[in-house]
Amino acid sequence: MRTAELPGDGSEGQAARGALRLMARLGTLRTFASLLPELAVIGGFLVFLWAGLAAVLYHERGAAGTTAVNATANLARALEESARRTIGQIDTILMSGRAAFQEKGERFDFNAWARGQVLSDKMTAQIGMAGANGEMIGSTLPMKPGTSIADRPHFLVHNGTGPDALYISHPVIGRVSKQESIQFSRRMTRQDGTFGGVAVFSLASAELARFYEALQLGEGFVAILSTDGTVLARGPKLTEHNGSLLAAGGSTEAILTRSSGAAMYRDIPSGLKQITSFRRLADYPLIVMVGVDEETAFRAYRSLRDRAVVSGLAITLAVCGIGGLWVRQKRRSLQSRQSLAITLDTISQGVLMVDGRGTVRVINPRAAEMLALPGESQGAIAARATALLARHAGCGPAGGDQASQAFETSVKPGQMLAVRAHALADGGFVQTFTDVTRERESDARMRYMDDHDALTGLANRSRIRALLTDAIRHGAGAGTRAAVLIVDLDGFKAVNETYGHNTGDALLAEVGARLRVLAGSENAVARLGADEFAVVATGLRQATAVATLAARIVSSLAEPKAIRSDRLRTGASVGIALYPKDGDDADTLFRNAAAALDSAKAFGCNTFRFYDHAMGQAVSEQRQLEADLRKALDDDALDVHFQPKFNSQTLALSGFEALARWRHPERGNVSPGVFIPLAERCGLIRLLGQRILEKTCRCAAAWPRTYPVAVNVSVPQLRDGALKEQIEAILEETGLGASHLEIEVTESVVAEDGQTVLANLEAIRAMGIRVSLDDFGTGYSSLSYLRRFPFDKIKIDRAFVQGQADDPGVRVILEMILGMCQRLGLGTIGEGIETQAQLDVLREHGCTEVQGFLLGRPMPQGAAIAFIETVVAAAADPGGQAPAELMLAS
Repeated sequence: MRTAELPGDGSEGQAARGALRLMARLGTLRTFASLLPELAVIGGFLVFLWAGLAAVLYHERGAAGTTAVNATANLARALEESARRTIGQIDTILMSGRAAFQEKGERFDFNAWARGQVLSDKMTAQIGMAGANGEMIGSTLPMKPGTSIADRPHFLVHNGTGPDALYISHPVIGRVSKQESIQFSRRMTRQDGTFGGVAVFSLASAELARFYEALQLGEGFVAILSTDGTVLARGPKLTEHNGSLLAAGGSTEAILTRSSGAAMYRDIPSGLKQITSFRRLADYPLIVMVGVDEETAFRAYRSLRDRAVVSGLAITLAVCGIGGLWVRQKRRSLQSRQSLAITLDTISQGVLMVDGRGTVRVINPRAAEMLALPGESQGAIAARATALLARHAGCGPAGGDQASQAFETSVKPGQMLAVRAHALADGGFVQTFTDVTRERESDARMRYMDDHDALTGLANRSRIRALLTDAIRHGAGAGTRAAVLIVDLDGFKAVNETYGHNTGDALLAEVGARLRVLAGSENAVARLGADEFAVVATGLRQATAVATLAARIVSSLAEPKAIRSDRLRTGASVGIALYPKDGDDADTLFRNAAAALDSAKAFGCNTFRFYDHAMGQAVSEQRQLEADLRKALDDDALDVHFQPKFNSQTLALSGFEALARWRHPERGNVSPGVFIPLAERCGLIRLLGQRILEKTCRCAAAWPRTYPVAVNVSVPQLRDGALKEQIEAILEETGLGASHLEIEVTESVVAEDGQTVLANLEAIRAMGIRVSLDDFGTGYSSLSYLRRFPFDKIKIDRAFVQGQADDPGVRVILEMILGMCQRLGLGTIGEGIETQAQLDVLREHGCTEVQGFLLGRPMPQGAAIAFIETVVAAAADPGGQAPAELMLAS
């Protein structure tokens, strides 16, 4: 563009040219200033975009690190448990050999003793003994005569005056096995107390690192160290690395000085940075480490980061391109008289302006679309808008002194418009139209969801109650009757546990559909919750019609139901309350129908019962018992009895199980089978469990000798996030050690599979408290529980212990459970032993502990103390019998 020439070359011409340049710059600045909001939005969006990406990537990197730490920590915990169990078995064998050597002296036969030792199926090792001069006197592997270990550290450490403890050597080449191995040894003494030699268990280094084979750690590793930092075993196996010390550094110091934790550690053999978790074994001078390389841990994060950066760049380019177009459009709109038309054409609302003469001054395409007016004349448009005003609230074109009007109307089927009308001074008006169809549909859906069950589409409890209240109000005095039928499925829990919750939900939907057909359009059907439904029948003249309906419901719901590929059978029980005979309001009728339902289920299910006064008395009695239980908990009136448990082979006392007892001042002894379910129903189970746990720990701490005591914990307690803190406070207050407390949970607890439940169990077990699975084998998926949580013991249900004598199938299952637990290294408890034959079977198949009336009945605190004193006295008398042996002898 050329600049126009100005007359004169003097100072006047220069001033004129300067003024033009200044005006041009001012115009540019004004245009730029008008575009600042748009530029700010674009810039703000880009800042928000990249800040959001940075925040997400920061979070994902932290999450990847946390996931790696959690994964290695869980694996380290599992490796710690595996090593502890393996070394515990080794030490048991060494202690057995030492005891046999000391007992038999010169008559000791190593080979006969070694044949009696049982190793885990997965363990390959050598067991040997060396005499006082260091020469090998026996080995489970062939050896040369005169082989000596007198110069080995695992012999020298026991030939001195050091403590009598299990010694774990650094990796050495075994002189008998010729393999790199770890030597576990115990001092042996002769009958006169002098040094008699060393019992040695030689375990190949690969055995301790075999845990790695089941893992997928990428370039990661597992390792077992001595507490001085010497590598005893490593997986994947690197023989040249065994026996070396960890490299010095901050991470190494943390690993060697702390009991557990996580650290970033550079693995010397691979040269990779490893996210490492470590744990120090409580019982042995060993440390386990599990590491996953940094590349594997952050691979997914780095892929996400690259994709996020590429996406961010693409979005930035798109935003810049779109923003540039937007800015250009805004510049044009600022410079054009069409800015209003552009705005009206792009907004989502419809706008219509009609003046006092009926002329349409403004109408945007959205208004024409909403009012279904495309191609209409101005007169037709004005007439349509005027008719809308006249039809709603009598609001026609009015003067400016009239208030604005707002209403909703439907111009086309399936569409709802919100209209705001503003009167103009000349007699015209302005209307704005907003499509609120989705909002009103959403409102309708919300109202429907508030009143209906989402699974079945039936009315919910509040809706059916309102319907019954309305029926009573409008039917009072007309001689009509109403009835409430509460329907409960029989056997629904078994369907849920056997086929899964999806099948259970489909079954509930089918039941709801059947009830809707059976009830008919004149009656209402609702789902009250879980597997409980209700039918409200109104306008009845005869009670026999209700009985007929109830019989049809029981019959129909007993028929097979085709759910997916299964044919399911469930029954139904029905409780009925009649208006006005059984109540004159909805709450009373529902309550009495529920009492009738309880009577029907007690009668044997698959039937129906009408409410009568005796049922009301039963409900009152149940409420009274609930009130008495609350008072008993407030007064700390519940007691704890203790049933002893014994080692199955030696019959030595091994611990107790705590059992809740309630002696009612009027009813006498109330069975736990009565008051514990009552506590669960009325929400007292958490308080009851806490009181029993407190009393148990207080009693156990007062015993003359401390034995482990087991306490059952319920589902509500394990759902409570404060359970761990409660247990810690109780142990601190009573002085009972965590190792002397055992928590028992039933299959119904772990069947929940909730993260809170499993996390609480993990936290409790991390305190040093053992966790046992009670009633094993009575559920529907027992084996899966052993995979989900590493239990310390399995308690075999009394049904298998007592039923195996009469049922060969039960005997096979019992033997299978015991064999499986032995292979998994799990302790087992057989409960309910009442005969010698039952005890013999459990002993024969390796059950760890036993309990039952044959060996010892539950006893109060005073009797438990006397029983323990008897045990202590018997232990002091070498020729005495254990209390359990005395019980068997009697």
